[in-house]
Amino acid sequence: MVDFEDTVEAIVIESGNILYAGNRQEAESYIESTDKIIDLQGATVFPGFVDNHVHLVWLGEKLDRLDLSGIQSRQAVLEAIEKKVKTLQPGEWLIAEGFNDNQWDDTRIIDRLELDAISTKHPIVLTRVCRHALVANQLAITLAGITRETPTPIGGYIGKDDSGRLTGYFKDTAQELIKRSEPEKDVAYLKRMIGLSIDHLVSKGLVGGDTEDLSYFGPESYKKVTAAFKAHIQENRTPFKTHALVHHDVLTDYLSDPSKSQALSYYTFGAMKIFVDGAFGGRTAWLNAPYSDDDTTSGLYIHEEAELEALIKTARKHHLALAAHTIGDRAIETLVKLLKQYPSTSSLPDRVIHASLVSDKAIGLMQDVPIVLDVQPLFVSSDFPWIIDRVGEKRARQLYRFNTLTQSGIPILGSSDGPIEDVSPLKGIAAFVNRRPIYDEKSYTKEEALTVYQAIESYTKKSAIATHTEATRGQIKTGYAADFTILAANPFHVNTDDLADIAVDMTIIDGNIVYRHPAL
Repeated sequence: MVDFEDTVEAIVIESGNILYAGNRQEAESYIESTDKIIDLQGATVFPGFVDNHVHLVWLGEKLDRLDLSGIQSRQAVLEAIEKKVKTLQPGEWLIAEGFNDNQWDDTRIIDRLELDAISTKHPIVLTRVCRHALVANQLAITLAGITRETPTPIGGYIGKDDSGRLTGYFKDTAQELIKRSEPEKDVAYLKRMIGLSIDHLVSKGLVGGDTEDLSYFGPESYKKVTAAFKAHIQENRTPFKTHALVHHDVLTDYLSDPSKSQALSYYTFGAMKIFVDGAFGGRTAWLNAPYSDDDTTSGLYIHEEAELEALIKTARKHHLALAAHTIGDRAIETLVKLLKQYPSTSSLPDRVIHASLVSDKAIGLMQDVPIVLDVQPLFVSSDFPWIIDRVGEKRARQLYRFNTLTQSGIPILGSSDGPIEDVSPLKGIAAFVNRRPIYDEKSYTKEEALTVYQAIESYTKKSAIATHTEATRGQIKTGYAADFTILAANPFHVNTDDLADIAVDMTIIDGNIVYRHPAL
């Protein structure tokens, strides 16, 4: 339930901030003439929604490329690739996004020989939905200089059959062996991807996002990506409050950047990003015990523990918070023990990104460390029920423990990990509340559901904790930023089954309408 104190009738905006929030009659006294009043006629206004973990450039690429995420069969994926190849220029790369073998009847990973049968003249790369694995054809492998003898990097996997033949399947850090040979992405390309992404995000009611893009785009990636974001802003394109995490691979570039401390309204820097483990889909999330459907592995750690400790010490040396990708229970426990050993001196909290399989031990450890959790409610929709086979019934009770974590006093921040999941915060809210997968109508571990209020708070008020902007963002209060998400229906008054279908009427950033529903 929402108390009366949690609502206001009217808002007065001045210079991008809220001058007054309260009853309509008093609001009108601030305004010289009524023609300055916008009557929303029953629409519902919330503080602007923020996606607390997203990849803006990758999202733009998914919007721009062949998208495989909605294709329901292995054969249909191959047919889509064959059709796309026919549209390419000679030698042009085909990079497709988001295949999801968990939703196929035949869940065998596509082999490079099947891609070679489609084309030996075009390098082909298929990125898995989790972005922790890809499949490449022989031409892409050859261009990358990979052979049977290529050593597997720590934290990675190179697929081979029983004879030692390369299957074209690369996981986690081994993916970089392929990606390094992809066509270079210049500032103009990156700026276009950012523009596509931001236009899409504001249409979903998002006013900002905490993004991680700086290290993935070839030589001088940091320089190119920051230049692309700044060019987007300077050209007065759609504004979006972007908070950038700094991958440890580009930390030196960041530290030597003289412009990093120059105030930009729509682009700020945050914590140092590291990866502790992989993902469930490829069985690379790092677990305390072997996978239930493959007892030969407990997953992968991306860094040896001594190296992980050194990375954390480096962040602390430069007074940076940590933002760490951690999915498996062992990954979370290992990370949080180190965070406790090396406490942050930053004004920003440390972030545990994903926190998917959370043991009781991990919860106890997290209560002793000032952290926030960037979680993805739509992982519940994507992962159940197949994930029960991965980790077993008992451990499945410890997946996506949003309510338990909230009751333990650990801030839960809503996010999409876009393009991994749909960036719509309404779909995220629905997943928080209903815990219903896309594969069936059953609600899984319903006791871990959040209320509608808690779910919305994770995209609004709690979002400000991660960026240390609690005094200026995330609430509709005097002095706060005039960032609003305006919905066609009140989420507290609709059936929870209908939450995901609520339309976004408007998105407002600093008092300016950046998106208006076409029907308006």
